[in-house]
Amino acid sequence: MQRKIAEELKLDRSVMVLFDKQDEEDDFSGLDKGSRAEIDDVAELIFQAAEDRRCLIIFHNGSDNEIDLSTSGVPVFDSKNKVLWTFRGRFRLDPTITEKVQSADIFLSACPTANIWFHNDLSAVVHEEAAQVSHDISPTVITDCWLYLSLLHYNHDNSSDYDGDSHASNYWVCDGIISGDSAWKIADRLHEEMRMEYLPTKQDHGKWFEKLCGLHEKKSRWISITSKNVEIQNIQTIPKETTSCFLTLEKSDPPTALPKHLFEQSSKLRVLRLSWCTFSFACPPFMHCSSLRFVFIDSCRDEDVEFTGKGDDKQDTEWTFLQRLWVLDIRCTSWDWILSPAKMMLMSELRELNLTDAGASRSDWDMKTLELTWLRDLQRLRVINSSTFLTAVVQNSFMCMQNLELLDLSGNSAMEVLPNLSGTNGLKVLILDDCDGLLHVEPDAVPTSLESFSFDGFGRASKWKNSLQIPEKKLRPVACDKEELPKVSKISLEGRTRLKHVFLQGLPNLEELNLSETGIKELDLEAMQAKKLERLFLVGCENLRRVQWLDARNPPLKLLSVDTRGKAERSMDGDCHRSHSYSQHDFVQVVATDARFLRGFGVFGTNFHLHLSSTVNSRQLPGTKEAGISSGVELGLVPAVGSTFLYSDVLDKAVKEYDNAEDCSLQVCTQLLPSERHIEFAEGGCNWEFKSGREGMVSLLDSAQSLHVHDNSSITAANLEFDYAVQFRDLRWCCVEWCPKLHSGFLLDSKYMSESSFESLQTFWASHLLAARYIWSKRLSFHIYVRDTAPAAFSQLRHIHLHSCPRLTLW
Repeated sequence: MQRKIAEELKLDRSVMVLFDKQDEEDDFSGLDKGSRAEIDDVAELIFQAAEDRRCLIIFHNGSDNEIDLSTSGVPVFDSKNKVLWTFRGRFRLDPTITEKVQSADIFLSACPTANIWFHNDLSAVVHEEAAQVSHDISPTVITDCWLYLSLLHYNHDNSSDYDGDSHASNYWVCDGIISGDSAWKIADRLHEEMRMEYLPTKQDHGKWFEKLCGLHEKKSRWISITSKNVEIQNIQTIPKETTSCFLTLEKSDPPTALPKHLFEQSSKLRVLRLSWCTFSFACPPFMHCSSLRFVFIDSCRDEDVEFTGKGDDKQDTEWTFLQRLWVLDIRCTSWDWILSPAKMMLMSELRELNLTDAGASRSDWDMKTLELTWLRDLQRLRVINSSTFLTAVVQNSFMCMQNLELLDLSGNSAMEVLPNLSGTNGLKVLILDDCDGLLHVEPDAVPTSLESFSFDGFGRASKWKNSLQIPEKKLRPVACDKEELPKVSKISLEGRTRLKHVFLQGLPNLEELNLSETGIKELDLEAMQAKKLERLFLVGCENLRRVQWLDARNPPLKLLSVDTRGKAERSMDGDCHRSHSYSQHDFVQVVATDARFLRGFGVFGTNFHLHLSSTVNSRQLPGTKEAGISSGVELGLVPAVGSTFLYSDVLDKAVKEYDNAEDCSLQVCTQLLPSERHIEFAEGGCNWEFKSGREGMVSLLDSAQSLHVHDNSSITAANLEFDYAVQFRDLRWCCVEWCPKLHSGFLLDSKYMSESSFESLQTFWASHLLAARYIWSKRLSFHIYVRDTAPAAFSQLRHIHLHSCPRLTLW
């Protein structure tokens, strides 16, 4: 909102840059969009721009709470300024919002319950509300869409039995309210913008809403029948002008039977939902409704209990309504008849098929012939807890479904192998929640078009929304309450560059996760609750801003490989860290281009290589074989993650420049091989502007065994100017070179440093430090707790190499 205010005041581009920088900062800190605070510097600029003005501020409050505009910098309490708030609008009919407002002086409201209102006035108000929902959709269309859902909500006593979240956009298009080539896109967008929780209720809006409905000519077209408002026995036929019919009967065993001729006149019927009904599955009463576009069957039963094949001879011409069907949803109903190959071949225009808790009513039905290749226009397919049908799908049936965008296979515990989806080039969303039998997910079976992936081991979501998104967290189970646990041990989505949203939870047997070269921005390892996860690969994730891993036991990673650079930058490394082989001991390797990336790490494991650099060198060490020098692996210096040495270019350069020098030998140079705990700072890899980016380095620097600082134009001290008494206790070698702003190798402002600091240092190398005056700060001194006892600091130092440090001062 603060950004919008700045845009309205036409503040210059520099202010927008502040927003972008803060957004990036919040991304690294793991703050979600709803938790981000206003920027103080921007608030000051907004205040300065507005304080000399006398203005009326019109604020359309889209939230459910009062918002303090002063925190954004708006001088709302200035006597010259007035603020006009709109707390409702866009059909937000919650009357309790006024109770949350504390600072308003005057309340103005339009009350449609007054008797002086005529129907034209009421219709005009509704039309104006609709116009505020969206500016590029006809208010008349929006009004009809809102009224459609409101009638369902009102007649179902404010319950969700009509599945508005799942099918609102389908209802509007299939009924014909929204039409045209872009009908589905318009309906989906309108569904996102319309607040479903504010639909009218009998308690708060009964009088005026009934008056509005009574005046609306389309009310008779949309019929909602429940056991509470009518007896089904009293209804012989549905009115012929009806276009949508919702029939929800009382739960009973067996369900109430439908009259035989209920839909005899329903030639205009386009949307039909039947819940808790009994009718003939072989000859349904709506079979001759030729205009049907939407059919929803929930908890219904076949009246032919002893079905033995009666109706098999019916001609397909009697099922012609299937040819025009766009959406078919079957839940808790064993209606295999409509899913037989002969019937599915007729569904040439079907774009959405949902099967939930659906099974086969006949044991003799041949389940091996379920073919999906003719559903070429299908865009959304959900086969939820319906393993009977999923196992019957012919292998590679999905290969021809080029238009499929969403596939939900939740709850199919019998599925051990994921179907081959590589040919579904338009697939964006894949949901595998509660698929306990699945053993692994390989990238070869998943298309490159994938954008969202979900695998929730706790179970499937309580409901789904009709959008191209994975279920929201609030709709998911919070714990596992089942005996059988998910078996999946490996998930690899490597190379799916469009993949941005991944939800993983409750996978106790997961051992390896590979999300390399994907578009994810963050990953919370603790929230995954994968207690056996040992190997995690995040190589080439350019958008990755945060990996949260605070507890070494949750998960107990043995190998973590992270690289936030793109393919072009990584290609400069030569034979690099792409290998997935790993050593016997734990190993963490992180290559990042921003120090703030480390904020999410509370642990780094026993052994780690941390590179804050845009390039990682890995050329083969020259002359090692000729000189008889053992490899780093043999010396125990380099974990076996890659096939070559890291930073051998340092040795290469040293050998070439100082080959004839008496004080430098290959034996000394080999001591610059990266140790098991190694840190590198280089160009393009550090951002020390934010203090929080540096704080995460303290424990890492203290435990590092080797440190290489080079080619960095921002670092002023190799210890990042940390003022701690104990530093670098385990450091064995340190190389600092080509840092033009570095003024001290190790800067310490406090008076004393612990004698254990630098106690393991054996080799120090400094070169091409044009601004450096000191290697160790002039103030450096050590505590000596025992008289006449030399401190441990530098007691292991054997080699010092200094070159091209013209301002270095000896003291």
